[in-house]
Amino acid sequence: MATITIHSSPPEMLTAGDVYHWKDVPANINDVSSYVVYFRSVADSDVSFSVTGSDQSTYFLFELEGATTTSLDAGEFTITKLITYTWGRETTSDGKLVLLDNPTANPNKSYNQRMVDLLESHIEGRLPEGLESHTIGGVPISKIALLDAQRLLADYKARLEYERNAKFKRENPDQGSGNTIHIRF
Repeated sequence: MATITIHSSPPEMLTAGDVYHWKDVPANINDVSSYVVYFRSVADSDVSFSVTGSDQSTYFLFELEGATTTSLDAGEFTITKLITYTWGRETTSDGKLVLLDNPTANPNKSYNQRMVDLLESHIEGRLPEGLESHTIGGVPISKIALLDAQRLLADYKARLEYERNAKFKRENPDQGSGNTIHIRF
């Protein structure tokens, strides 16, 4: 079982479905009765989620579970900290989260696009929850060496580019290919 890295701040970039833990030490920690971090979509204010910190006596531990974000669309979310003290409340803005698409949640993505997303997640060390055993060429993705993963990523990116070009040509048959054809009469 892999251990979860505990970060020192809320995520700035996260793939939907990933697990992320962080800790924070608010001022006057002995007076804090609750600590919640809210994430609200910039594009659609009706889309939001929150993570409540658990008091560990010297800090608050936040555990963002993969199920919280797995079905959310990619986009930008504002981060707001709400700290309730015994004497009042403090609300502070704490930057933004860029939520990336869950590579397994969108069935409309092509195989090549899903592989690019998955390999990028593996290379960046943010493999979505439950995909550690996914295999590419019979090898679990979590066991693919970094150089091999980069080589595979380049290969799948080339395939994806070819796929996109072929799709464009199918959808736009009147567009020229860019090749010059000379005809003699």
